[in-house]
Amino acid sequence: MVTVRKGTKEDINEIVDFFSRMYRLNSEFDPLLSVPNDLEEKVRKNVEKSLENHNEIIVIAEDKDKIVGASRVIIYDRIFYEPEEEAMIEEFYVYPSYRRQGVGQLIVEYIEKQLNDRGIQLLSANFPSRNLIAASFYKKMGFREIYSKYVRKIEKK
Repeated sequence: MVTVRKGTKEDINEIVDFFSRMYRLNSEFDPLLSVPNDLEEKVRKNVEKSLENHNEIIVIAEDKDKIVGASRVIIYDRIFYEPEEEAMIEEFYVYPSYRRQGVGQLIVEYIEKQLNDRGIQLLSANFPSRNLIAASFYKKMGFREIYSKYVRKIEKK
């Protein structure tokens, strides 16, 4: 049975592996998402900081002590909008053999409970727009689009 809990320092290696997999997958959607050679090192530093930051939550899903999914959420201030705080899912990865089994839903529900306990009423997700699997998942979970991000590479002259 899959359970969900907050990530800890003991989980760092698995979390780094999962988030690195996610970034590599993202790189397949667009050349502007290509990953650096030292991706794991950068992810590790980021995860270590996140585990210490009160405004970030790392969540893992595990099945019999084996990590099968992970997510990182960052809480942002939205001073020009109500509600004034928003939590954004920045990383989200479920091991392929555990997809379509409700693991992602369990992770989102756990995140929502953590946010609800902190009085945060808004949860969003950040992912490549060409990732139709992610778009379908979040729509199924009741998310809707409110922003679009357009990017243009500036050529060196």
